[in-house]
Amino acid sequence: MASPPLQTVLRPGKRLPRISWMLLHSATLLIAASASLAISSAAAATIGVRQRLRRGVWWWIAANIALAAALVLHSLGDQHALFGPLAVLLALQWPIVTLTGMRRFFSRGDSVVPPWADWLALGLASVIAVGTSIAPFGWASPAQVLAVAMLAVTLYASLAVARLEDFATTPVLKSLLVCLVCIAVLQAAWLGVAFLVLAPSLGAPDFALGALLAPAAMALLMPQLSLVMNHERNVAQLRASHRKLRHMVEVDPLTKLPNRRHFHELAAKAIEPAPDLATILVFDVDRLKNINEVLGHSVGDEALRQIGMALRETLRRRDVAGRLGGDEFAVVLPRTKVADVAAVIARINTRIDDRQVAPRIARVCLNVGATQILANETIADALRRAEIILETTRDKQREAEALAARMADSMPAEQAIPALEAMAARRGPISAAAPLNLIPVGEVLAGSTAN
Repeated sequence: MASPPLQTVLRPGKRLPRISWMLLHSATLLIAASASLAISSAAAATIGVRQRLRRGVWWWIAANIALAAALVLHSLGDQHALFGPLAVLLALQWPIVTLTGMRRFFSRGDSVVPPWADWLALGLASVIAVGTSIAPFGWASPAQVLAVAMLAVTLYASLAVARLEDFATTPVLKSLLVCLVCIAVLQAAWLGVAFLVLAPSLGAPDFALGALLAPAAMALLMPQLSLVMNHERNVAQLRASHRKLRHMVEVDPLTKLPNRRHFHELAAKAIEPAPDLATILVFDVDRLKNINEVLGHSVGDEALRQIGMALRETLRRRDVAGRLGGDEFAVVLPRTKVADVAAVIARINTRIDDRQVAPRIARVCLNVGATQILANETIADALRRAEIILETTRDKQREAEALAARMADSMPAEQAIPALEAMAARRGPISAAAPLNLIPVGEVLAGSTAN
């Protein structure tokens, strides 16, 4: 025998049995969804106890547990007068508490919608829905009001998620927005079907089924999503810590320049395109030991710090500077001939002269050695040649200064004073500290060789 057409079954005026439109009892469906949600949340909480969870994750787990309790209470609403209002409160909290967890997880960003507006929206929806469950309207049942209130708070949560500052750069927030919109669409579709098609055969408590089961389906995914997000954040933190440790290992903390090992790595990469067109400089601070003894190590450290800052501010982006240790520095100048080194030294010298730490007592002088890097030469070999040039130039200069000082001591006063003035004119003004031997700032004693 053929089945009657659908329009005959649902024609106006004909009431269908309540169970003819669904294969599973509504209470059984709610309890099954609640059990699944509770098991999923308990598993996520167990994992969270073992490992460090970010703030916000526990909010999602708490929201899921509360929603699971709401499903059970709604299925048992006719057994006690308090079950209905409690189910309303526990169901309405899920979108707002989930949103609060997102706010806390992405706490670095801000939002156009303030957090207090979340709780205001939840409070208004709860007052209306709970008030209806206590004193029902004549034209709407408590379940119908709950369904409309769930749809309203879901739409509000969708709007708030879209207005978070991290939304544009975070795929998780975009995925959450899509899920919230899908929940709202399912809730709206359920309301439309319940009012227009199933109203004659649908019991009053069943009007809230769609409003409760739609977020429950999304809530089943939240524990797994929260664990994934927590894992990604932990991995990102580990990578940041690794970068920080690597920076501490490779960069000198005082001058903020690469240390010797890292300088060799960067310098080798910098000259790789044209090794024979690169120049290497090695320089140290003349008589830094005297500065430390007279003015203290803090002043000496500040002098080294200012030298590092001067190098960072004057060198080109492709140049590589590093601190080899103590007061010794090195600079690699790719695509630079040794004949052009004087202009580079002049720029460094000018910037150091602007950053004197004790200009009237101890003026810093850089002793420089420069050499052209050979085609098949390593950075270490070029550094050794430049250091030899540096030491030779420094020794000759000190010998000349010692000779001039001895000559001045043996001269009469009327001849010694012009000699000292001539030395000062060549190396800078006379310092008030005699033991420092007239240390100048900014004058570079350079020796170089071209190969």
